[in-house]
Amino acid sequence: MSTPVSHREGDAAIPLPLRTPLADENALHDAFLAEYPTLAAEAKAELGAEAAALTPKVVEGAFVRAWDARARFRTPAELHQFLVEDVHHAAARALSRRAAAHRFAGHDTPQSKHAAHAAAEVDMEQSWAHVVHALHGEPHSPQALAQAAALSRHEAAEHIAVIEKGVPVWKVVAIIVVVVGVLAGAVALMNYIGADAKTAAAVNAGDARVVTSLPAQVGVVTLDDGSTVRLAPESKLSIPKGFGPDLRAVKLEGAATFAVAAGKPGKFQVHTRDAIVVAKGTKFTVRSYEGDGNTTIVVSEGSVDVRHGEDARPVTAGSGLLVVPGQSPRAATKDEADAAAAWNDGTLAVVDRPLREVLPQLRRWYGLTVNVPQTALLERTATFRASLDSSRQAIHGIEQSTGLEFGYIGPNMVFRERAAAAKKK
Repeated sequence: MSTPVSHREGDAAIPLPLRTPLADENALHDAFLAEYPTLAAEAKAELGAEAAALTPKVVEGAFVRAWDARARFRTPAELHQFLVEDVHHAAARALSRRAAAHRFAGHDTPQSKHAAHAAAEVDMEQSWAHVVHALHGEPHSPQALAQAAALSRHEAAEHIAVIEKGVPVWKVVAIIVVVVGVLAGAVALMNYIGADAKTAAAVNAGDARVVTSLPAQVGVVTLDDGSTVRLAPESKLSIPKGFGPDLRAVKLEGAATFAVAAGKPGKFQVHTRDAIVVAKGTKFTVRSYEGDGNTTIVVSEGSVDVRHGEDARPVTAGSGLLVVPGQSPRAATKDEADAAAAWNDGTLAVVDRPLREVLPQLRRWYGLTVNVPQTALLERTATFRASLDSSRQAIHGIEQSTGLEFGYIGPNMVFRERAAAAKKK
């Protein structure tokens, strides 16, 4: 059942379809112009007067994260909801970090006049330039870093000026250390976000190579760094044009098992709709079909880090993680891990799933299209394990767990009520 699949240069590499509100950067710019004023007002209201200077950064970050997650948006309403929620969470995080810094200082400080002035000067055009900068991962200019350092020193000076004369010298020094540390962390974070956005742009680019698998077909792909990918049926793997030591990243739609080559420079990344899996010399399975509504990661060897927004979780061998949009990632149950990874052992595992979710899997794994004439029967739940080499086992498992029977209406395969049960009704 395993069939080698070669790269197909002519395929469009996971294009951003026109049905999405973020088909390209022009669409992002249009959304930015339409949404920025409202989002900025909401962010400013949540941050309050003393933290209003953080408003542009909060809103800009929301658009960068929306671009990374653009494949999931089907309507402008979905994009709007994402931006509103992201701004809300980002503002809360910003206030939390600010409060922590003030607690360390041991007092509350008045709002920095310089910060308020900076907030007033930042306009939409500047903010859009910051977003574009983050999307393309451009290196920060010496002038920009110098300005950031100067701003930090100025704010630190104002902060220290309001400390009572009786405060010990060690406390003043500690405050300076914190300010310098925050500045260094901010610069590192800017570069990190820029690199992350650059990688996401590469795996979504139109010149990426695409490998696809058909129903009932498992493909095996060997990447240029020696890593191998076992691609499950009805899956798509996007490989950026610049894949190599400086860009070991791919994008997955569907399911695949990755055996990452060890001893290579840089970390290996798998981008999905909801998460980024970061690995180095390990073996793991990722399942993220469009109809699943979640992403499941199961590690068989070594360990990986899974990033979902700003949340990062380590996953070690023998365990799994479930990532659901809008929720914190959690450990996958045994049943959830089996559903995602049992195909590696030649088994289809289904546990307490409605028939409407099981029928697509019959097509995916066995190439069977089975109908259910009575739509109410689609809510019957199925639980079974079947060999991927035996569609009869899968059909029998559905019959046993749902109480339905398999048959034909003309040339069409169907599941329907058993004859005895139908007569009683």
